[in-house]
Amino acid sequence: MNHSNPFTYGNPITDAARFVGRARQIEQVFSRLRNVEFESSSLVGERRVGKTSLLYHLADAAVQRAHGLDPARYHFLYVDLALVDATTTPARLWQYLLGRLETSLPARAFEELDRTALDNFALAEFFDRLGAQGQYVVLLLDEFENVTRNANFGPDFFYGLRSLAIHHKLALLTSSRRELIELTHSDEIRSSPFFNIFANINVRLFSPDEARALIANALADDEIAFSASETDALLDYAGAHPYFMQVACHFLYAAYAQRHSDAAREMFWRGEFRKQAAPHLAEYWRHSDDKEKIVLAALALAETPRGAAQGEWDLSALRALLARSERVLAHLDKRGLVRRLQERYALFSAFWREWIVNALPEQTFELDTGGTIPFVQALQTALAQSELTESFAETELPAGLSPRELEVLQLVASGLSDAQVARKLVLSPRTVSTHLQSIYNKLGVNSRVAATRFALEHRLVKNPPKK
Repeated sequence: MNHSNPFTYGNPITDAARFVGRARQIEQVFSRLRNVEFESSSLVGERRVGKTSLLYHLADAAVQRAHGLDPARYHFLYVDLALVDATTTPARLWQYLLGRLETSLPARAFEELDRTALDNFALAEFFDRLGAQGQYVVLLLDEFENVTRNANFGPDFFYGLRSLAIHHKLALLTSSRRELIELTHSDEIRSSPFFNIFANINVRLFSPDEARALIANALADDEIAFSASETDALLDYAGAHPYFMQVACHFLYAAYAQRHSDAAREMFWRGEFRKQAAPHLAEYWRHSDDKEKIVLAALALAETPRGAAQGEWDLSALRALLARSERVLAHLDKRGLVRRLQERYALFSAFWREWIVNALPEQTFELDTGGTIPFVQALQTALAQSELTESFAETELPAGLSPRELEVLQLVASGLSDAQVARKLVLSPRTVSTHLQSIYNKLGVNSRVAATRFALEHRLVKNPPKK
């Protein structure tokens, strides 16, 4: 019997019957559209986490009707802004959007629109006429960072779009990899009030219930069924990540269809999954900053079973670093690269952990000075400093020092020169000098000797210099 694989990857889910989960995010979007202000939202999440599938789902007429909006009056238009390139102008974008809207809006709405003069006044009049006719537009703008990063779209465009959204019955629903304000091409746009019109809605990993529902929904009318142990193995190795789950399930289903034995079936789906998943994990790593990479590496090493490729890494030092990294971990959680488990964080999947551990020996770390060192060396430095400042992790730092200033002071008081401190902390000598000047100001001293005396008197140094 020929089996049609119900698990697909690479393209978004466009059939509302196949869409699973995201109930909270869906209600957030519709509740803002239902209120009297007809408010805009911004979906934020990593690539492949399902933002485009969610936009398609929101654009479905039956979904809109189920959430209290009449599709005859509320017109949702999905637009893939990957089309925007260096030659695209605001006028060209509006011409394209209006051309698409013409297929769903009443013809009379366009009778007075002069498309050769699409300034902000003409657009405001157009949306006002729509509102007077009881017609409202929701623009679903996928990959909106292609606009915010495009130098052709200056402050006037964003001020005009904000005015349309606030005063002229146009709602925007954008999607982007990071919050829009982080993805602008200039400080002038970053300071624009445009971004205040959005509620950021994070699209993260599935919950365990959503992940299992995805599998159950796909196999509901199928002769093939995964065993409980196979489902558990899928969720552990691929994680509750929509894309990676679809990939893993696709190949497990294919193994069943090809009538592999139990052992061969597991070997097949894991091997094919690794081939497909690895490039996307590498992209997640590339788009992480240095602090995020250090924390991800520490998590991976801390989660790796003892004796399995962990080498001489000190588990207590890894945990100390993670204990001081709550802000970074919370950001990684928003990105869907880690998940919160009660009182701790964990990487989102076993293969993500495996990939990081295997990749570490080949990674490099960029110095402030422009050079690079092996990433493992930078991680060792971070772990050493974590141990040095661990005793101050949960208490107020003396004299209002920042954690980095405390590290510099401890090393200086231990007898290291500026150059040695710079190498130890992977900083430039100029940065160390800047930190020292700030330390002197906060301590009310003006010399290295006086700063060292303060450190010794306040027991800030574990290994004071020998006399």
